[in-house]
This record gives sequence, C-alpha cells and structure tokens, in this order.
Amino acid sequence: MLRFTRAFAFGWIVLGCGGSTDTEAAGGTGGSAGAASGGSAGTAAGGSGGSATGGAAGAPTGGAAGTPSGGASSGGAGGGGPVADPSKPGTNGGTPFDGTASVAATKHQVPMHCVLPVGSSSATAPVILIGHGFQLPAKQYNGYADRLASHGFIACTVDFPAGFSPNHAGNAQDMVGALDWVLVQSASGGSPLQGKVDINQIGVMGHSLGGKVSVLAAKTDARFKAVLGLDPVDAATGCTDKTLCPDASDSLPLPIPTAFLGETLDATGSFQACAPAADNYQTFFAKAGAPSVEVTLNGANHMSFIDDLASCGLTCNFCQKATLPSADALDIARAYSVAFFARHLRGQTGYDAWLTGDLAKQKWGAKISLQSK
Repeated sequence: MLRFTRAFAFGWIVLGCGGSTDTEAAGGTGGSAGAASGGSAGTAAGGSGGSATGGAAGAPTGGAAGTPSGGASSGGAGGGGPVADPSKPGTNGGTPFDGTASVAATKHQVPMHCVLPVGSSSATAPVILIGHGFQLPAKQYNGYADRLASHGFIACTVDFPAGFSPNHAGNAQDMVGALDWVLVQSASGGSPLQGKVDINQIGVMGHSLGGKVSVLAAKTDARFKAVLGLDPVDAATGCTDKTLCPDASDSLPLPIPTAFLGETLDATGSFQACAPAADNYQTFFAKAGAPSVEVTLNGANHMSFIDDLASCGLTCNFCQKATLPSADALDIARAYSVAFFARHLRGQTGYDAWLTGDLAKQKWGAKISLQSK
C-alpha cells in the first residue's frame, strides 16, 4: 500500500516504500523469541558491564582475535591466515528468528529480526546490529544480516521507530536497548540466542539515518567495538532541539574502528539532495580517528544500499539515477560489512586486503575509491 511519508534523514514529503525481496534468505521466518525487557545488560551472559543508558563497558576494548566464530567458512581464528571471500555467502548458512526488544529508556517496542549462523553450535559468535534508513523498512537490510550470518556472525536488524518528530538520540537508545535484548536473550533458557553471543565482540551498522544513529549509539555505549555507516546522513531537518538531534560527526573520533561507505551522486539534487554534501559520509570520515576507511561507490546513489529497489516505490525515484548496477553496489556493501567486522571484531588481519588492499582493487577496480587512516 502506498502511503505519504518523509524520505531519508531529512524532510521532503514523498510516497513511502513498500516491502522487500530478501535475496539471500535462508529458510522461512523463525518463531518469535518473545519479548524481553530493556534495562541493564550487565547481568546478562556473564555481565558485560554496560547498561541501557550507556556509560563505560566492563568488557575488554580489544577484539579477541582467537574467539571461535564459525570455523573455516569465516577464515578460522583471528590473525593473518587465509580468509573467505566476503563478496560471496559463507558456508554457515543462517537460521532466522524474530522477537521484540522493550527499551526502557524510550518505552519503545522495537521489532528485531535476527539471523544465527548454523554449524557453530558449540561456539559463541560476534553480534552485529543493523539500523534502517528513515522510513525505510528494516527488512530492506535482511540481505546484510543473511550475508553476515553466513560468515559466522549473529546479525539483527533493529526496527526502531523514526517518525515525523525526529529524535535521533532516542533512536540511538533504541539501538542500545536492542543490544540489551540480545544479551538478555543470550542468558535466557529456551532462546535461540542462549549461550551463542560473544559479549566482547559487538558491532553496529546502518544506512542513512541508521548510519548516523549507529555512530551515536557507539558514542553512547562502549560495548560497541566497531561501527560502519552505509551512506550515513547527518542531517536533522525539522528538528530544532540539538539534544534530540545532535550532530553525529561531532561525536567523532571514537576509540573504536570505523568505516564509512557512500556515494557522491546524491550530494546535490535539482529537487532534493538525498545525501547532502554537508552531511554525507565524507563528513564522518573527515572527523574519524584511525583506524578508519572511506569507500566511495562510484556511480551509486543513496538507495543503492537497500536490498530491493523494485519494491521501493517512488521514494527511490527522488534520488539521482545510479549508473552503478544495484547488484554491484550490494556486492560491495555486503562484502565490506563482512570484511570490516571480521577484521576488527575477530582480529582477522587477512581481511585488510579486502578493506584497503590488493584484493579490493582486483575485485572492484574503478567501481570504488578508497581512503584509509
């Protein structure tokens, strides 16, 4: 059904998106994992030390390079050994299940869609939370969750509410509450996540508004050990209260690895700029500390990062016309998601060649431009 809404992280009125086609779905939808209350996650899974309101985490700040994370399909243990091709699905497959996080800080009920790697029943796995773009369905990012799970990660899309009264700080609290839910589930008998989560290896990523919210969440809660933005937009159109809509790039640098993928076609626009130059991924990278990587997808547009353009409706038509095929853009974005988190959570240095080295250049050539620090 068509509906009127505002697109992206700013304030134009356009027709909203429809559903999505999951291009890497593994089986049907799982059963509900049940609701879990928000609040402190410090008592879950052995205690991570963080809380729903942020603050310093008690977990080690460095990634445990040798933590089991899915075996050979994800490159084995940490270090510089052989790694799997992140541009292809791994061999772990994925088992989906759904649940709801009750976030104490915002009073929101936040739907969660998680995918667990299979074939690693005795091992704990890193967790990646995925934030959606403004008014874009969270299921438009299920393909990222499936790809990450196939490489040995637990990946969850977080469907935080993003309405017409912007509250980006609240969205970030929803992401923190989603992490609380994951950790509670990990310690709960009967949950598919029971005993599966490596509480010291947590990453967060998101597209557009979700990219901004991911940075804010990582600033808020030190349990997040790496953050990746997919064409993040730092705008706050319609929001006059800076406490609700802070400038996320001002949160940088963070004391954790970062990566920012983006495009420049939508830096300007005759009707609207979907990712304005003053607030795009380049502004995040400019303020980021090392290690960080900036990846420009040459010829992509702002919507090249979602799973299914065919179901996006008129919303996607307000951005510039992409010249890079959607399949290529998703190939790059999903591969970087795997390589970045495998490198910086699991310590697999072999993925450096996929992030900024020879393998990235050989695989994608002129389709990408790279900077790192």
